[in-house]
Amino acid sequence: MSNKRYFSKSQRDQIFHNSKGKCQKCGIKITYKGFQADHIIPHSKGGKTEIKNGQALCQKCNSSKSNKMQIENKNYFNYLPTGIELRRWQEDCIPRILNSIISQINLNPDSINAFMLHAFPGTGKTLLSTLVAKYLIEEKFIDQVIICVPSKQLRRQMERDGREVGLWLNKKTLETRSFHGIVCTYSQVGNVNRDTGHMLNAEILRDICDEKRTMVIADECHHLSDQKNWGESFQNAFSRSVARLMTTGTPFRSDGTRLPWVNYRNRVLDLSPPHGFSYGYGFSKWNKSYCALADKVVRDVVIVPWDGEVNFAIKEYREGQLVNEEEYSLRMSTNVDEEYKDEIGQNGEIITNRSDLRSKLKSKRRKAVIACGTTNHPHGTEYVRKQLIAANDQLNECRRMHPHAGGLIVCDGINHANAIANALKHLTGEESVVVHSENGKDARAIEKFTEDKTPSRTKWIIAVGMISEGVDIPHLRVCVYLSSIQAQLRWTQIIGRIIRVEKELDWELQTAYMFQYDDGISTVISEEGEPEQTSVNIRKYAEDLTEEKWTALEARESERRTRRIIDGTGSDTETKLETISASGINTEQIYEGERVENKKLEPLKVLQKRLNMAAPKIYKMIKDGTTEEWLKALQVEE
Repeated sequence: MSNKRYFSKSQRDQIFHNSKGKCQKCGIKITYKGFQADHIIPHSKGGKTEIKNGQALCQKCNSSKSNKMQIENKNYFNYLPTGIELRRWQEDCIPRILNSIISQINLNPDSINAFMLHAFPGTGKTLLSTLVAKYLIEEKFIDQVIICVPSKQLRRQMERDGREVGLWLNKKTLETRSFHGIVCTYSQVGNVNRDTGHMLNAEILRDICDEKRTMVIADECHHLSDQKNWGESFQNAFSRSVARLMTTGTPFRSDGTRLPWVNYRNRVLDLSPPHGFSYGYGFSKWNKSYCALADKVVRDVVIVPWDGEVNFAIKEYREGQLVNEEEYSLRMSTNVDEEYKDEIGQNGEIITNRSDLRSKLKSKRRKAVIACGTTNHPHGTEYVRKQLIAANDQLNECRRMHPHAGGLIVCDGINHANAIANALKHLTGEESVVVHSENGKDARAIEKFTEDKTPSRTKWIIAVGMISEGVDIPHLRVCVYLSSIQAQLRWTQIIGRIIRVEKELDWELQTAYMFQYDDGISTVISEEGEPEQTSVNIRKYAEDLTEEKWTALEARESERRTRRIIDGTGSDTETKLETISASGINTEQIYEGERVENKKLEPLKVLQKRLNMAAPKIYKMIKDGTTEEWLKALQVEE
């Protein structure tokens, strides 16, 4: 290493001694513990790490010096791919990120804040991230970049996207030679050697950061807590990085775990300046100037919620023998918290605590309603069958003006996905592409489905967990959510798959459709600490989509985590779920947070055909439009 970045302890001692305990810029008294050993000629501009190029500064003067290195022009435009124009939010955000990073470039790594970027799925945060890294490398602020992603599929995609801006990333090994940097997965960073117990990859990456000025980009950073050691290994690997960018399409964790290097306010992720930025689906408290929907960066979406009666049995076996069986009949929209309240004594004490039962019923109800491929329901429950037929009809309608439009079905597991594919074929005659993992032929199948924009391509792709965040298939228009996972993180990432805009098609003609279940009335604790009945889970996510409510009480998350279902009472006890029946009914649709009954949409079917627009969208236009506006719109040219 010809020119190390940080002053050694002996150099710091001498620099402090030379200062005689005073800031060498403003003269204020400083302490050894609190002073900053600063390069007179910045290291980023070629200044050497030697005593004669060092000065002792107070925190304020050091920050002031860094702030003078703010971005004064838009040189980053020079690195845009030909024919690509930045969106309005990207033009606003990029200078903020660069200013945040450059103003901290000379700080001790322990004092560096990461820039936290929330950008709704499909709005272009990957282009922004790679462009920022390219700019910082070319302008000599950093030497290299390391981008961390949650999956192998995204690693391949990030490497391709990087090439678009001239950023060459090594996706195969943790080696930066002949590359601008590395793209790796969180799993790679957290890999533990079985023999020694050491996080070898994290140590390799730490050495890389020590050798050169390194920027780290944590893509979909909420995954840092997916595995116990990922967050720890990530911080260990990149604690010496000089620039940090954290990005996510979902600014919260489904388990309430805090993200590293970012700020929180009242237990909520802080996306305020100068180290944060939010670009949501709708306007939010973080950004009231513009949003993805208003800017037509993403599609508008119609939520098609399905209710129904679910009859199921929970059977308990011990040593192979049935010892207990209980049957339940619940609507998907039934408030289980109200139906199965705790038994309370006269003095307010809990006589019978039914919290475990309530949690179990909510979970089993979701699994029961989507049963498919079982002896009783080989082609799915009535709920599944009706929804698959309705969704396929909707996709066919979309293809009238969008001939290569595709559909996505999200399933609960590998066997469930295979069964749903068989059911779809049986009910509609449609073949499907089924993907289970991110390896080999499944990854190639996704790429082929993405690239093929011919009407003859298979209409449907069915997945377990592969097609979630970051996977870009713009021609997906319809999604059927047949997963029992209720986390808002998961739901937001899935809906992000169907709202990516295809530039060649008129925005008004590419409304997306999300088919999902309508379980969502529960008794929860309000922000004021009072119990209240409210929509929750994916029902609430749909209603709140344009409201962008990011409040997430840690107490509520803690309560949810403690209500894990433990099947059985010992190692010799097994609990099984049997779906008896599950009806399906759709009576309303949700558009821009408003529920509209289907009977109100029925008269608009003719207009829907003629205009090739979604009926709820037409309903909203009619409802909101003034008489003058409609008279003008209905004028017929002679």
